[in-house]
Amino acid sequence: MALLSSEDTKQVNKLFEALETDVNVRVYTQKLNCPTCSDTEMILRELDPLSDKLNFTFLNLQTESDQALKDGVDRAPAIVISDGTHSRVKFFGAPSGYEFSSFLTCIVDTGGSGEPLTEDTTDFLDGLETDLNMQVFVTPTCPHCPGAAVLANRMASYSDKVNSAVIEANEFPELSNRFRVQGVPRTVINEKFFSEGALPESMMIQALQKALKDDPTDETNLMDYLQDN
Repeated sequence: MALLSSEDTKQVNKLFEALETDVNVRVYTQKLNCPTCSDTEMILRELDPLSDKLNFTFLNLQTESDQALKDGVDRAPAIVISDGTHSRVKFFGAPSGYEFSSFLTCIVDTGGSGEPLTEDTTDFLDGLETDLNMQVFVTPTCPHCPGAAVLANRMASYSDKVNSAVIEANEFPELSNRFRVQGVPRTVINEKFFSEGALPESMMIQALQKALKDDPTDETNLMDYLQDN
């Protein structure tokens, strides 16, 4: 039984008509200890034929561990989206609810027809002297989560110094506990800085510019760097 309704398929198909370049999507699943892997693979196989610019590859995390290591994937389900030159943008968890929206936006962005980052953001990314590892914790029912996820993914797509991982908080409770996720979206950067809620792009960049100069030793809320603004 198809997971996408005929109306959903029609809308997604129309969205994919805007793709200008090829998009590579590597999907990691496994048979054991992964309750959402089957649904993840099923829905992505339904998307596969909707555009000739989508290149899906379905991999088993356990048997194809060498490629998983190259992609920085250590759990399933996982999805890596790129133009074929990197593996900096990842989704962990089934792309359902609002996370499906973030996933589709990422495909459109990668295909060259999404909204660009602002000049202030690209200037900041061009001048980065340190790597940024951005983990965005989300849930399928969170309407504010796509804003945080999309921003992190766009930053990672633009700069080879940024990696983004959109993580479904309920599917990976060990990570959620480790990074003290009590509400979503929660963005954790370099396991040191965090923000609650979806910060607008301009505010995220302003906060990061100050935070990276400050370089605190303790976990710090990015909002602390915006109090004087």
